[in-house]
Amino acid sequence: MTIVLLSCLYVFMQADGHTDAFYVKFTTPKQQSLIVGSSRAAQGLQPQYIDSLLGDSSLYNYAFSRVHTPYGAPYLESIKKKLDTTTANGVFILEVNPWTVCNKIENKTTTTEFWEESSFLGTVEQVTIHPNFYYLLNFYDGRNVEIFTKKGGNFYGEDLYVHDNGWYQVRLVDNESRKQKRIKSSLNSYKRIKEEYVGLSKARMEYLRKTIEYLQNFGTVYLVRLPIQEEMLMIEDDLLPNFDVVIETLSNEMDVLYINGTKQNLDYDYIDGHHLDIASGKAYSIVLANEIKKHNKR
Repeated sequence: MTIVLLSCLYVFMQADGHTDAFYVKFTTPKQQSLIVGSSRAAQGLQPQYIDSLLGDSSLYNYAFSRVHTPYGAPYLESIKKKLDTTTANGVFILEVNPWTVCNKIENKTTTTEFWEESSFLGTVEQVTIHPNFYYLLNFYDGRNVEIFTKKGGNFYGEDLYVHDNGWYQVRLVDNESRKQKRIKSSLNSYKRIKEEYVGLSKARMEYLRKTIEYLQNFGTVYLVRLPIQEEMLMIEDDLLPNFDVVIETLSNEMDVLYINGTKQNLDYDYIDGHHLDIASGKAYSIVLANEIKKHNKR
């Protein structure tokens, strides 16, 4: 038994940013500044470039995915666990899009029930411990041997890696044909996914507001909608036509800046229609930081 436990410990100690898209985020220390939101933010917002322009904000990317981190009680509680509450000058970038505040048809959200409660978001209590045994035992879905073998590029030469600052790097070996097939597949997938949603969730909007209110105690909050391809924007406009009006109203009520990157959709490249590629993620991170700087000078 002792040998088995020691073997497991050794294997789990090797887990790192190649293990999966989320693990590392539950192993790093408490943070004073955070990026939160969906996989668009996880991949698209690169803290190092925002930090370089804002000064030493030490942003940490604590964004996950559409499925795991819509705004709700589980995400807010996880944010509270990750935040270093000794800070008074934190920077908090909250990525918003319709999927993060909408109801699912089969699972209407209430203020006390959220579908993601049973996921790692709602059940991982320790978000700053390495190795994180609970996460690896309950939510890592690969084989243990892959913790050793998934280092560097995969069979296709693609590199998927979560950096120490939480940024999820997705480096694909690409050509135009593969890219267009992936974009077409993603758009078709989201057309189907849209049929699973039923419009704005009052409960999720309430928790977006609560998240803003909580983080305002420790610094400045910014709401950001990332650029996406025009075809994806059309899908989202069909899902929630007044989304930007809803967020602009909230931003005015909460006295936070709303930066809508979809006005510059054509300026960027996407790996699948809605995730910025690495170069465009860098470019938009710089644009976002400059927008924040300009606002703060007023």
